[in-house]
Amino acid sequence: MNMYTHLLSSIFEDWVDELTGAALVDYALMCRTEMLAPRDAASACIALAAEIAYDRALIKLCASQQIAVDVMGFSQPRRERERLERELAATGIDLMVLTRQKVNG
Repeated sequence: MNMYTHLLSSIFEDWVDELTGAALVDYALMCRTEMLAPRDAASACIALAAEIAYDRALIKLCASQQIAVDVMGFSQPRRERERLERELAATGIDLMVLTRQKVNG
């Protein structure tokens, strides 16, 4: 288990929020927008926290859609995010499109 998956596992276990449905999608969008926000090099801790927040929301959202997800897949976080976002898009929850709509509108 690499350091990122270890951090994600420990934080996910502590997450007791009961968001579902549209509220969970909105939360995932908020976290995705924050993760993608430009940052300077001095804010590495903030960037890491934003990635972890998005990944745990993404995991919860995928689980709600019966998409197989395992924290160990996040040993390569970008690849796993992309895979899960594609699978969510196939269910009708296209986070990339929804993020653009939120930012532009």
